[in-house]
Amino acid sequence: MHYTQLYERLYWCSLDRDAHARTCGYWYTVTSYGATPHTAFRTRAALMRWLDDRGLTVQGEVPQAGTHAHGTIDGSYRRSSHMSYDEFYAVDGLRTRVMDNGDYTLGIISTDADGLRTVHHLNPNRRDRPAFDHRASQALEDAGTPPTSGPSA
Repeated sequence: MHYTQLYERLYWCSLDRDAHARTCGYWYTVTSYGATPHTAFRTRAALMRWLDDRGLTVQGEVPQAGTHAHGTIDGSYRRSSHMSYDEFYAVDGLRTRVMDNGDYTLGIISTDADGLRTVHHLNPNRRDRPAFDHRASQALEDAGTPPTSGPSA
């Protein structure tokens, strides 16, 4: 059993120094429908990797940290939370680390028949789901490290 949600009508924003000072270290944000918080990043490299992993592109150029700018994100993607360990590990796709419910955990990115990418992860209620070291994962994310194709991320 799993729950899948489609995310579309996404927007990016690059924060200036004043806006950055009111966050937890983020320079870039992503919202859906122009207002609902979706995710945030400490580095431009992390934002660009997140977009690429999901098959998304931006209109215009995303500036370096500290310059206020915003724009639309072209494309959409899905996120699927699995309760079944067997169902999750049967997904064919690229293995990576994803942030979910405060943990960096194993994610699998698949491309569906309709061309959209889906980011799969085990539901946080699964006590046996893998979790990666937070600081090490954060450093990989900030550097924009691409996902791996192996059995673990």
